[in-house]
Amino acid sequence: MNTRRVSLAAVALALAVLVSPFAEAQSTSIDLEAGYQWVSVTGNEDMYRTQIDQETGLVLRGFSLNFVDPTSGTSIADNIRIDAAGFGGNPDGSFRLFMGRGREYRFRLSYSQYVNFSALPAFANPLLDEGVTPGQHVWDRDRHVLEAEFQLYPDSVVTPVVGYRWNQIKGPRQTTYFVGQDEFRLDSELRENEQEIYGGIFFATSRWSGTLLQGWRTFDGRDDLEIAPGAGAGNNLETVLGTDVSLDDLTRSVHTEAETPVTTATVRGRFSEAIRLTASYVRADYDGETGASELLSGSLVSFRLGRFFSGLDQSISSRTESPSWRGEARLEFDLSPEVRLDLGYEARDRELEGWALISSLYLDTLNFSGADPQDISQLVETHNGYEREDEVASARLNLRGIGPFIFWLEGAMRSSDLDLSEDVAEIVIPSGQQGEFNRDVDVYGAGAAILIGGARVSVDLVSESADDIVVRTDFEERTRMRGRLDWAFTKWLRLLATGERISSSNGDLGVGYDADTDHVAFDLELTPVETMTLRVAYDDYDTDTSVPIRVPQDFSIATSEHHENGQLMEAGFRWQFEPFDIDLGYSDFENTGSFGFDLTRNFARFGIDFTKAVGAALEWEYNKYTEDVLQLANFTANRFGVFLRWHR
Repeated sequence: MNTRRVSLAAVALALAVLVSPFAEAQSTSIDLEAGYQWVSVTGNEDMYRTQIDQETGLVLRGFSLNFVDPTSGTSIADNIRIDAAGFGGNPDGSFRLFMGRGREYRFRLSYSQYVNFSALPAFANPLLDEGVTPGQHVWDRDRHVLEAEFQLYPDSVVTPVVGYRWNQIKGPRQTTYFVGQDEFRLDSELRENEQEIYGGIFFATSRWSGTLLQGWRTFDGRDDLEIAPGAGAGNNLETVLGTDVSLDDLTRSVHTEAETPVTTATVRGRFSEAIRLTASYVRADYDGETGASELLSGSLVSFRLGRFFSGLDQSISSRTESPSWRGEARLEFDLSPEVRLDLGYEARDRELEGWALISSLYLDTLNFSGADPQDISQLVETHNGYEREDEVASARLNLRGIGPFIFWLEGAMRSSDLDLSEDVAEIVIPSGQQGEFNRDVDVYGAGAAILIGGARVSVDLVSESADDIVVRTDFEERTRMRGRLDWAFTKWLRLLATGERISSSNGDLGVGYDADTDHVAFDLELTPVETMTLRVAYDDYDTDTSVPIRVPQDFSIATSEHHENGQLMEAGFRWQFEPFDIDLGYSDFENTGSFGFDLTRNFARFGIDFTKAVGAALEWEYNKYTEDVLQLANFTANRFGVFLRWHR
């Protein structure tokens, strides 16, 4: 069992125990469900961890403590709420604490952890045909998020607030690195820490409310890489110009530090009963420095230098500045009880400017004739960047009270201005590496809904038209048609249905991009009695895209096509009859497009309450994953769990 998950579960429960003594009096309720689960996997365990990642071990299904002291008493808090779940055998976990005392203060603390594991057998795997899995790009990283906020004199006209956020990502991965005309496997160890301290005020009057916050964010990240054991021969076993390319040693380290002051302001209120305003503004000024060092040795080839070399000593110093801001406002006018007009405006601006100095020393080089031995030193300085400005003006008119009908009309104008200096990203800019680009998009939409009895039927159409493209995936025309049905036949039967079609195209010369998406879904819920619920759902998502591409080997033109046809079927049954609780579930998600796979899940839970305070539950979960082409990825997993419940 993963010890890091167990330790975090212990921390969550320990915090609960430490805080619970504050709840000495009055009204306290506690709910706890915890147990142990057994997981067995046959087939590809790496794919199972990538998709599901449950483990054998202790599991905190849920913990909740709620304390309220209406008299306020002498305790430091008159209300405390603690919630925790996950950890242990689960890949994720969360802990939340809320406490306060009347109108004196409020304190909020939350912690979350996420396990991010990926080891796909077919991704970046040149040895797949030989049955070697997983691929050469895998990772096993954890993310931890901690947030705390303290409010003084809440619910007052002005409430001071201070807060702290901490976000960490760490863990190993395996990647590949191209050098010397071959690709080599590297082991990496990453640690990134982002922290933010902020302070400001909340304000609220009878008509207006809002926030004004100033934050200071810091980032510190380090990625250390070295050649993986046994990877010195590289992926290409053929010689290059008669040389067996190989690496004896490689170490690389990348360190980034950054500071970002962040200003946030929001306001919401009404000038009168018929006129309301919502507005916000955010500004962030990123300033970061990155340093990298690399030292390697082996038998290598450089076509750019036209030489063989046996070592490389490289260092990189760079600096990035990226100020950005976003502001938006929306006005709502009630022209009459039946007519409402919404006007909106949004503006965004982002700049990115970078500078880098790259120093490279190639050791023991020879020309391709095996002569002229020398070390070669290179010094490269680069300076590039871009600025992007976006503006959106929108309007929407809503008409109600026309019998059972509701109508709406909407329109928007979106404008984007980009100024790019020279960079290496020429592949995404059709007309060159740098310059000024402008793109305007006009949006028109209309819709209607009818309310009859317990049913609401709505249809809407949105059309977007652009005057130019910037990158090859930009559309010239895009249309979305959608219909929805929400029908409550009776209090015990409800049907939700959705149909949608999205079409995008770009007929610009040399682009020829087309994409179509069809989406159909329904959800039927039956409640014959208050304690019983049956649910059946179906969802079909079909997407087809095509775009001409240039084949890099011979620069010929070919068509790249991608098809996805995903179908999801779900069914559920829940029945609570004292002292029993039965929960059954089934789902099947199948994709028959370019990447065919099928994931089936069965679930069953049987619970019993021995008393009003004590109960138990048995769980079983079955997951089966299959791929149409790559049988090496298939797995079958069973999970059995025993849980105890306690309520006070």
